Amino acid sequence: MSDLKPPIFVTGVNRSGTTMTCRILGESPGMCLWYEPNILWRTGFAYRPHERATAKDARPWRERRIRKAFAQYQLEHDGKRVVEKSPPNVLRIGYLNALIPEAKIIHIYRDGRAMLRSSLEKYENFRPYELKNASARRHIVDRLKRTPWWEWPAYFGRFADGFSRRILGRKLSWFGVRYPGWKSDRGRLTRTEVIAKQWAMCVETGLKDLEQLPEGSYISLRYEDVVSNPVEQFRKIFEFCDMEWNAESEEFIRERVHEQSLTKWKDELSEEMLYEAMPHMEPMLRRLGYLDEAGA
Repeated sequence: MSDLKPPIFVTGVNRSGTTMTCRILGESPGMCLWYEPNILWRTGFAYRPHERATAKDARPWRERRIRKAFAQYQLEHDGKRVVEKSPPNVLRIGYLNALIPEAKIIHIYRDGRAMLRSSLEKYENFRPYELKNASARRHIVDRLKRTPWWEWPAYFGRFADGFSRRILGRKLSWFGVRYPGWKSDRGRLTRTEVIAKQWAMCVETGLKDLEQLPEGSYISLRYEDVVSNPVEQFRKIFEFCDMEWNAESEEFIRERVHEQSLTKWKDELSEEMLYEAMPHMEPMLRRLGYLDEAGA
């Protein structure tokens, strides 16, 4: 574990550009991508009703387990530095820093209205793991291996829900980060309101946690800036992460990042949806400057 290279954690609420960012970093020379090892992060928290964790939760045995898992993953990938992304980690930023203080944390946020549109689309078009696919089966087996047997009962409900959706063709009942209070909100708020509150709470929690971290351990970026000026923004990210930047890196970025879907929400979100969402989103949208922009 002493040979663990500083991991890179890409954090942000779902549908905020974290997948794009982590894939670009993880596919760069000398890097490897660990995509959403959620079971690992839930170790010791499987029976907790939400996904929030703080530095106080960083018990020594959890630190040993997490660091060992990252060191093992690094070893299995020829010693390459690990880039990891799990959406719930936006609620665990202080926890991440306490476990692996040398890690670099990249935090990305996006206009909540765009995230709302994208999440609503995900609810409608979500596809579960296809068990006929070998990579999907390997992913499930890997999750089982990383889950202590005494925590298996905590996942029976999720397994049953996923199985019934495959058999009965039901729509997804929940997507994204489980913030404190999500269960009661799901029962009393509309789906639009729940997604809006999910975005606002996750962004606020993430930014508050970042304020407590040492200088130089994190960088916070707007998704809109990243896709509008990818070369400049990724050069900044590479420098922050102590990654080598060269002509090949620039070409790779230009091929992978495109300015898309920035304003699709204006055409696809109805006035009724925005009416439901804005009471939850408006304070944070205003704080982040989104309501000051032309056409907002």
